[in-house]
Amino acid sequence: MSRENTSSVDMANGKKMAYFANQEKAVMRSEFNKSGKEVAKQVINAKKAPNLVSAKAKAKKKAKLAKASRKKNKR
Repeated sequence: MSRENTSSVDMANGKKMAYFANQEKAVMRSEFNKSGKEVAKQVINAKKAPNLVSAKAKAKKKAKLAKASRKKNKR
């Protein structure tokens, strides 16, 4: 319904419907357009800090289990 009716059937409101649909599209596109808006500085690796703590804990646990395993196999 966003295009004007180009078929052989005459539709009186085709142009009006296409006009309003195109206006709605233009509004949606302008919301996503970033020109004119001030963009905050992006945080790089934002997820790294919370995951780093859990990764360190996991690595520490694995190292402890590996050490226990080596000690057990040594006997």
